Amino acid sequence: MKRPSRRTLLTAGFVSALMILPVAAVAAVATGQTGSTPTRVAAPQQLGTGNGPLIATVGDIACAPSNTQYKGGEGTLAGCREKAVADLLENQRLAAFLPLGDLQYEDGRMDEFTQVYDQFFGKYKAITRPTPGNHEYKTPNARDYYDYFGAMAGENNPFGPYAAGAYSYDVGAWHLVSLNSIQCTGGKPCDDSHPMMQWLAADLAAHPTKCSLAYWHHPLYSLGHHGAYTPMTPVWNFLLDRGVDVVLTSHDHGYQRFAPLGRAEINGAEMVPPTVVPEAQGMRNFIVGTGGANNYDIASEADRPDLAGKVEAKYANPAQALFGALFMRLDESSYTWKFAQAETGAPPFVDTGVGTCR
Repeated sequence: MKRPSRRTLLTAGFVSALMILPVAAVAAVATGQTGSTPTRVAAPQQLGTGNGPLIATVGDIACAPSNTQYKGGEGTLAGCREKAVADLLENQRLAAFLPLGDLQYEDGRMDEFTQVYDQFFGKYKAITRPTPGNHEYKTPNARDYYDYFGAMAGENNPFGPYAAGAYSYDVGAWHLVSLNSIQCTGGKPCDDSHPMMQWLAADLAAHPTKCSLAYWHHPLYSLGHHGAYTPMTPVWNFLLDRGVDVVLTSHDHGYQRFAPLGRAEINGAEMVPPTVVPEAQGMRNFIVGTGGANNYDIASEADRPDLAGKVEAKYANPAQALFGALFMRLDESSYTWKFAQAETGAPPFVDTGVGTCR
């Protein structure tokens, strides 16, 4: 059994120069920007960072050299800003870097990885714990992705090829699980009989007392271009039932942070609107598709009433694209987060907060 609930809902928001590089003197509290300048408020009260290890995460990262916006990695206001995002990781004393898939456009080929991704993120390879996206699989079986990252990418999962890309590790007091959302498609649903789910059950049973975080590429819910990814429904519920605290995803190119959500349900082919629950009963999902490629449009809650009141922070704008990384400090029974914006000319945007483990 997981440890008894110790959650105390804390005031969201903190600014800490000790945690990561400052983004702006005035924080922009995320409200739902799709083009207009974010609402600005005074910097929230500093809550401190604790002593836990620091991780960084982001997906949808590096343009191919053939992209007309690439410009040697410098990019434009609208895209190919992988260099600016990589610069955020410099001198941060990270315990781990979690790339959330679609790391190298367009096809995840080895020549693309070595020419672009490796140029900017290769220095962090020793602490990188990746998960694959759909663009990695444009190369058959994501062969070049697995060859580039080697054993750390989890290709040789003991439960076989249908569990490839799934692996776990500890960071401080936390247990982290990388899952391969591509494995949940192609006529092999991720129910209890799926090899990846069998591995996941054994893995979580072996780590019952840890604060826990899971990550993969395709978000279950999203206001973005791709919308819901229903194949991850049983995975979401499986993790929720076992007390996982945080889910990290990308795929939709922008930033979204959801309120803690409860169980997921499907009605036919559509997702039933999710339910916001107390933090002690739900999982908090972040979509961090801001690694450099570009931004997609994002729907308003008026256009997506099923998600009204569920998304607490969001930004996506194809013209003035948001790029940056999410940093999290993992303390023994809590975590703090801050989205750090890369210096790319987009309107100021910061999202910060505190959560506790279930």
